[in-house]
Amino acid sequence: MNDILKNRDELRQNYVAILGAGISGNGASALAKQLGWDYRIYDEQGRAFTYEEARECSIVVCSPGFKKDHKWRRIADECDKKVITEIDFAARYTNSNIIAITGTNGKTTLATFLTHLWNSINRPAVCGGNIGVPFSQLVADGIDEETTVFLETSSFQSEDLEFIKPKATLWTNFDEDHIDYHSTRENYFFAKAKLLEQTGDGLAIVGSTVSNFAKKIHYNLPQQCDVVNRSEVEQINFDSEHFLSTYPQQENMALAYSFARKQNVNDELFHSAVRSYTPEPHRLQKIGRVGKATFWNDSKATNFASALAACKNFKGNLFWIGGGRSKGGIMSEFAKKIRPLVQHAFLIGESGKPLSNLFSKDGFSSVLCNSLEEAVGKAFSAVTQKTNILLSPGFASFDDFENYEHRGNCFKKFVLDLKNITSMTTHERLA
Repeated sequence: MNDILKNRDELRQNYVAILGAGISGNGASALAKQLGWDYRIYDEQGRAFTYEEARECSIVVCSPGFKKDHKWRRIADECDKKVITEIDFAARYTNSNIIAITGTNGKTTLATFLTHLWNSINRPAVCGGNIGVPFSQLVADGIDEETTVFLETSSFQSEDLEFIKPKATLWTNFDEDHIDYHSTRENYFFAKAKLLEQTGDGLAIVGSTVSNFAKKIHYNLPQQCDVVNRSEVEQINFDSEHFLSTYPQQENMALAYSFARKQNVNDELFHSAVRSYTPEPHRLQKIGRVGKATFWNDSKATNFASALAACKNFKGNLFWIGGGRSKGGIMSEFAKKIRPLVQHAFLIGESGKPLSNLFSKDGFSSVLCNSLEEAVGKAFSAVTQKTNILLSPGFASFDDFENYEHRGNCFKKFVLDLKNITSMTTHERLA
């Protein structure tokens, strides 16, 4: 048991303060309510957390994204109130096996695939965490002890962990991301590495890029940690058209295969689950063909590594639609890496102009667009031969969209509208 929550009856004499009214905060409040524990939610657009509030509460449950130097966390510290994460709060109230899954890219695919695999072989499992269903909400709803929780965990969620003890941690890969939050790649790495520390002597499997960066910064991976790479995916019998056979997913599947074998899942059952798996939307999803153009939606690609990996998946003529809100990476390096992979670039969002300038300096012509809809239209108009048109932004969506799902859905709508227009007769278009 975790010491801070060991004496729950004593703690319940005062309310739990929950920082953040988003998904995680609502999950924490659902669990507090299920436990019969009074709570209050604080949000920067609503109720403020003050010294008076801090003195009255028992503990503080913090949603991801509240940095350690946030004024409310400083207030809690000054009032000698323990701050714990939403994940740690939930972990205290379940005995289910937890498999933590993290990585710069591929977390969702790996978590949902393993959940699918486990359920297909009659091992009850659920998927939650960063994927959209908070761990605390899962616990509040009730999880049987025999159910495995595949917990997708972001760096925001993992950096403050103290109490959760995963049975295993799977770390897909590591590349530059969230530098605007973590300041350096090293800080970003250590935030994720906290999961390895919490796993202790449990099973740890990491991708080759994780191992490579660990060596670069002289970080010692756990002795029991296994390192896998894309070459091990050759043991999996993929259909060439299957989503999981694509370049971005190969290392994810290598980790899944390694983990499954260690859990005594035979190859036949694994391959059967591969064939029946349906990917989450907005992840290198084929939208359809319009004339000579085939459109692909990879709106989930919100960082440089994921966009580059998506582009590497294509041969032949490739038009790239990219741009959005910067997350702090080195844009010039990204521009140099993506240029050889695409024939034309159609740029959107806040990063569109800076990218256009970088391409111009390198002698590469790009088209700066005022909207995603304009980018779709201009990319299609430029097609003269069989071409793949890929939305794989490489940047966050929050400049013009609510989230990456909103961006992806808009893209699909624009492609459908384009298809409808091109299928009309001349008379219909004139009308």
